[in-house]
Amino acid sequence: MAGLQFLTWLQGHGSPALTAFFRAVTNLGSLEFYMLAIPLIYWLVDKHFGFRFSVFFIFSAYVNSGLKHIFHTERPPRELRLVTQEGYSFPSGHAQGSTAFWGFLALKLKTRLAWIGAAVLIFLISFSRLYLAVHWPIDVLGGVVIGAVLLFAYSFVAETDLLQIPLRAWVLGSVLAAAILYLIHPAGDGPMTAGFLLGALLGYRLELLYVRFQEEATALQNVAKAVLGLAVLFLLRIALKPLVAWLPAGLSVVVRYALLGLWASLGAPFVFTKLGWHKKPSVTMVN
Repeated sequence: MAGLQFLTWLQGHGSPALTAFFRAVTNLGSLEFYMLAIPLIYWLVDKHFGFRFSVFFIFSAYVNSGLKHIFHTERPPRELRLVTQEGYSFPSGHAQGSTAFWGFLALKLKTRLAWIGAAVLIFLISFSRLYLAVHWPIDVLGGVVIGAVLLFAYSFVAETDLLQIPLRAWVLGSVLAAAILYLIHPAGDGPMTAGFLLGALLGYRLELLYVRFQEEATALQNVAKAVLGLAVLFLLRIALKPLVAWLPAGLSVVVRYALLGLWASLGAPFVFTKLGWHKKPSVTMVN
């Protein structure tokens, strides 16, 4: 009841301007935002960091979806919600996702400004879920805490050299990991995250072996990479859905998102390399 009173109180102090602001802010915690941001880091900044980032974030999303289906917490009443949102409520995916995403970046950058920026964004995205009345306060608090716990756990393995794992063991481990995750949690976002993880794991290792693309490029080349890479990614997301519809529902989602993960980690870098979208080494003339 206290949670309902708090949400009602928040809406009583709202305004059209605040509603528009928090509707915009909450999009920074959407799946579409992360599908834009993480591939760009992989393609344009640092593929090794981008790979670790994607695996960590996918696992966080998997944990969030699994917990939602364990607790089965209903969302606040529909008549209070200022945006359309379905599914279970605890823990908040936006709160946990923003903590995982911005916290991971801050952990990498290790600057005071990065941590302050991360804290502000996590607060705003998390608070937007309360203002828009799609989560209870405990959902948001739980999401932030779980995201922070996962970040803390990751900090102990952040420097592990994954490439010491033999290729055969990597491939087998990737398939087994995705299969186990799917079997444990075949509902909600379980199939999606299992598929993404499989595609990212296989694509990253194959890219290192056979493509070896260079992230560094000119500004114009980076724009071209972003436009082409993301356009194909989102087109595939739409086009693959009917193409794999003949498979059992959960398995079709796994296959669809595994192919998206393969495009992001292997297919796009292959295309970028073939198109020469990277800085060429300078040649020094010797007299």
